[in-house]
Amino acid sequence: MDNVHWSRLPPGVHDWLRKHVNSETLTFTSTIGGYSGGVTGLLAVSGDVFFVKAVPLNSPPAADYITEARVAKALASKVPMPRLLFEGSVEGWILLVFDVAKGQTPDEPWQRDQLLAVMKMLDEFSRLLNPSPVASLPTVADRMRGRCSTWSQVLATGSCGLLSVGELSGWELEHLPRLAGLERSWESMVHGETLLHFDMRHDNLKIDEHGQICVLDWGRACIGPDWVDVVCLLLESDAGSTDLESLFRQSARATDADPQAVDAFLTILASYWRHAATLTHGVPAELKRRREFSSQSTLRWLQQRWRN
Repeated sequence: MDNVHWSRLPPGVHDWLRKHVNSETLTFTSTIGGYSGGVTGLLAVSGDVFFVKAVPLNSPPAADYITEARVAKALASKVPMPRLLFEGSVEGWILLVFDVAKGQTPDEPWQRDQLLAVMKMLDEFSRLLNPSPVASLPTVADRMRGRCSTWSQVLATGSCGLLSVGELSGWELEHLPRLAGLERSWESMVHGETLLHFDMRHDNLKIDEHGQICVLDWGRACIGPDWVDVVCLLLESDAGSTDLESLFRQSARATDADPQAVDAFLTILASYWRHAATLTHGVPAELKRRREFSSQSTLRWLQQRWRN
């Protein structure tokens, strides 16, 4: 991530932080990770350390910061996540100050025991997050609307942006009508009342030496069926297995999942990532690699499901 340098923050932001952490001296260290831009890092103050996030109010990520603050306050002490200490809007910037999450980012590819532990945690969340304790959040459909029309466009016109029909695999060509049909109808199938994280990547989690898990970055939170977060977990980072269907079925959330709804959600994820992976201008190399990986993983999972 290209962080805006700490020194470029308006003086009023520094003053606001000094007031809230009760110190005239601030030592800031940028952290690497994520794709939202802005400033993220650790703020050391007289032996204490805080995690700070700041982004311009007029930038697209600002909405996610506002959502993250709402969710953090609503879920405090209910699920394992860093405590939100302060939030504010200063000189055109929104700021969030959290406790520092304990533990380390899980390995990638995932260690199987850690991955299963996170899946078990998500199962335990179901009773706490259904119905959603946070009102007026977007739905899964709201989050994805307008971002996944790849299959329909390729079927109708032969291309979608930089992706042409000639670049599709034999399997994609064979199943293009089915993919396009699910893409057009998925919103009516993928619905629910559970509060979802919706960005359940390995680097949005910490696991400490006792196996305790902490969930970070709830800015993409939305409402939908509980199994969606398990699907995202298996596709947004390397699960260390090509048999994602078998892993998915080890989640209690998968037990009651409508198979057609799962197919539909996988279809629109593949649609989004298949197109997004062709975009290069202004896209960090790591993000492009992630999109390509998730696209291929999703298509392999669909192929496996549709063979059965």
